[in-house]
Amino acid sequence: MAELRLEIVTPTGRVLDVMAGEVRAPGAAGELGILPQHRPGLIKLSGGAVAWTGAAAGEVLIRGGIAEIRPDGVLILADQAVRRADADRAEAQAILDAQAVAMAAETYLDDDHIFGFASSRAYAETILKG
Repeated sequence: MAELRLEIVTPTGRVLDVMAGEVRAPGAAGELGILPQHRPGLIKLSGGAVAWTGAAAGEVLIRGGIAEIRPDGVLILADQAVRRADADRAEAQAILDAQAVAMAAETYLDDDHIFGFASSRAYAETILKG
């Protein structure tokens, strides 16, 4: 079975480096599936779960970022990433609470602000659903 390399990196360092049969990620326009030999591209990511299949299947939660897709791999540059087992439910609830306050205080919401709010909210809700 063909595999591809999945790497997840944050500003604080590498979170993951595994071989996978398939990768699923939260794209800005919806969930996307990536298989070996996928066409190259750059995809804006939202918040949520990056899941992969293979010998070492698993899941990492991200809070937005960019995915560089190559035929032999996927590099995810995430704003924040955490393994599901290490996710902090109190932090997730604090993010949702802060989102409510920030949304109420904003007088001007452009696409970037709205996407940032939605990405953080999706990340926090994914943790709380866990």
